[in-house]
Amino acid sequence: MLSLRLLYRDWRGGELRLLALALIIAVAAVTGVSWLADRVAGATEARAADLLAADRAVEYPSPIPDAWQAEAQSRGLATARTAVFPTVVLSDDASRLVSAKAVTGGYPLRGSLRIQPRPGAAEVEPAGIPEPGSAWVSSRLLGLLDLAVGETLSIGDRDLEIAAVLSFEPDRGQGFGGLAPRVMFNQADLAATELLGEGSRVRHKLLLAGEPATLKGFTDRLVAEQGNAVEIERPSEQGRGASEIIGQAKRFLGLAALLTVIVAGVAVLLTVRHYAERQITGVAVMRAIGATRRQVLGLMVGKLLWLGLFAGAIGAGLGYLLHLGMLALVADLLDTRLPAAGWQPLATGWLTAAAALIGFALPTLARLRDAPPMRVLRQDLGSGLLRAGMPLLAAALVIFALMAWQAGDWRVTLSVFGAVTATLALLTAVAAAVVYGARAWSRRGGHRRLLWLTGFTRRPVTAMIQIVAVGIGLMSLFLLAVVRHDLLNAWESEIPPDAPNQFLINIQPDELDGVRSSLADAGIDTRFYPMVRARLTSLNDDAVQAQDYDSAQARRLARREFNLSWTTGLQADNRIVAGEWWGAADDPPPQLSVETDFAEQIGVDLGDRLTFSSGGRQVTAEVTSLREVRWESFNVNFFVLASPGTFDELPRTWLTSFYLPPENSAVLNELVRDYPSVTPIDVSSVLRIVRTIIDQGSSVVELMALLTLAAGVLVLLAALQITGEQRRFESALLRALGASGRRIRRMARLEFWLVGLVAGSLAGLAATAAGMVVAEVLFSLDYPFRPLTLVVGALVGLVTVWAAGALGARRYYRASPMRLLREGG
Repeated sequence: MLSLRLLYRDWRGGELRLLALALIIAVAAVTGVSWLADRVAGATEARAADLLAADRAVEYPSPIPDAWQAEAQSRGLATARTAVFPTVVLSDDASRLVSAKAVTGGYPLRGSLRIQPRPGAAEVEPAGIPEPGSAWVSSRLLGLLDLAVGETLSIGDRDLEIAAVLSFEPDRGQGFGGLAPRVMFNQADLAATELLGEGSRVRHKLLLAGEPATLKGFTDRLVAEQGNAVEIERPSEQGRGASEIIGQAKRFLGLAALLTVIVAGVAVLLTVRHYAERQITGVAVMRAIGATRRQVLGLMVGKLLWLGLFAGAIGAGLGYLLHLGMLALVADLLDTRLPAAGWQPLATGWLTAAAALIGFALPTLARLRDAPPMRVLRQDLGSGLLRAGMPLLAAALVIFALMAWQAGDWRVTLSVFGAVTATLALLTAVAAAVVYGARAWSRRGGHRRLLWLTGFTRRPVTAMIQIVAVGIGLMSLFLLAVVRHDLLNAWESEIPPDAPNQFLINIQPDELDGVRSSLADAGIDTRFYPMVRARLTSLNDDAVQAQDYDSAQARRLARREFNLSWTTGLQADNRIVAGEWWGAADDPPPQLSVETDFAEQIGVDLGDRLTFSSGGRQVTAEVTSLREVRWESFNVNFFVLASPGTFDELPRTWLTSFYLPPENSAVLNELVRDYPSVTPIDVSSVLRIVRTIIDQGSSVVELMALLTLAAGVLVLLAALQITGEQRRFESALLRALGASGRRIRRMARLEFWLVGLVAGSLAGLAATAAGMVVAEVLFSLDYPFRPLTLVVGALVGLVTVWAAGALGARRYYRASPMRLLREGG
């Protein structure tokens, strides 16, 4: 309690306010990001469960045993069953390949179905599943078979009445493999179709929903009993793309928040040093009346703990408001069903405050335990107590630990820590060159230049700290506000106005010439690509099995069928990074070129032999090259390419992509009517969606950059505080020598202008350089050097430092000349 009373006294004296403000900003940044990430991740997990229609799905090659469902229900789990298989439906003399789905009551367990009473009608959520003897079908199937709601179609030996149009199902497959028209019916009609027998291509699933512990116990028992015969699907695997994006965004924002913590930590280092200097005499009094070194240290630690508790609470409150603002910025990208805010970010904020105080403040305050009791009588004693330098090693260790905590990956941590350290070293070196260069120039130029550059000549270290700290804040702001916009424009410029916005797939060999002719008549000249569907069955004679891989993405790749193609010429958006391309050689041996990410996931290297199986036939070929593919080019691309002749024995179709102006949409409608088996895919909305994600997401990061800039201004104010007494003395001395108050303020203004110009120019230069590196290394884009960024940086830095300096140092330049006489000047 004594430490609390002493803290209250120090607060009333105004000695801790900047220190507390720095902690509050740091905690607000970390807790705001933590709350945002936790709630968005929770919404993403809920959405991923919707995509699975359950909390878990058990896939089995045979019909789900009734005993499994009964046991799951006895454990308190909700259950439903599905069976999905390809088949042909008939209506009069017409037929169509469809994806049939037989479901039981309770489906879906997560998410919801939506149907329409007729095509074009308003969507409604049904109370259950199709009644026995009826079916819900996709509107596309009605158009292809010229059917209407109320009419009948035949699926196997069972006639079903079309009761509604199926407009949405939560677990509908995505991508090219999920494009066949859907027919959903009651599983009570499945046996009557007589379609499923030995060797049928059907996916039986038992859907489960309930408490996580119960789900784990049941599925673990099935895996232990059935082994590889069962496959357990989880929501995180269904929502892989979204969850990876959220995870990356969380790490990126977390590291952005740590940048704020680092800059705020510099403010803590400066402020606590000034605070400790003011405490030496008081500690000496305590030592003189019997306080031990251990008791003094305990009081210092106690004050820091109380300060961390209060500042952490206030910072967490601001962080909560900050995360609400960030949620509003990305509202269009989120599901409205966000989970409630949890308590974990509050604990994260307090831990951050404690880490900042332990790493940045405690090593300095701990030196006070050695304050000599004789300082009560002799004020010169103990003056060198704090001259041993700042505890930079302890601060660096804390920063590294926080980075490792946020990144969750040692390689990322080392990379980011190295980049931050290098940037700080570079900014410090340039700032030192400017400061000491100006100092030498002023000394050679006489007293007039010396007066102009008083701040640089008398306080070079604090001037460097001000430049570096404010420069970091401005650099993060420029990098995320200005350079981000330039990078987006550069990326867009890589995609020409006539980039393909339409894909045509499933073009049969006997339709190829007709489709090509139809497109040519419409003025569309495009390239057609052969494609085969095949499954990877072995790698170097070892069977490829999903359970042999650790990552969910690799397991999915091992299970799925691939689109494979062959060519003699390499596309412009493909680049060989290892091995040799076969080129246009006549009758080349079977060879494969594999995309690098796919090769890394599956574990493929040059010289490996891959075996693909399709329609009961197998093809084996050697990997002779690895390719990088620019998937964002909107062109047709493949994971695996083969030399001509490799896949000649496998059944093939053709596909193409091209640009179709919006006013020519009738061309596509006519083409589909003439060739109903051809499936068109419109991707024109993809670029618009990506731009929305980048714009709204970058707004969140820009908000974080503003916090970093605020922390940089705090460093400036802290530097002004520790030089306050010196500035007061200089002001009083100049006024005693005849300088007017206006002249003194002008000198201070020139100092702040110079600091701001240097900091802003360095920030603009560093942001531009970082943008060029990011553009080249990550996106392979041409990013031009923009001198305007340096000009804008200099002006923003000038205004920022001038405003903060004028506010923080105004009281220091009102000292009367009598001050010198009273103090024995």
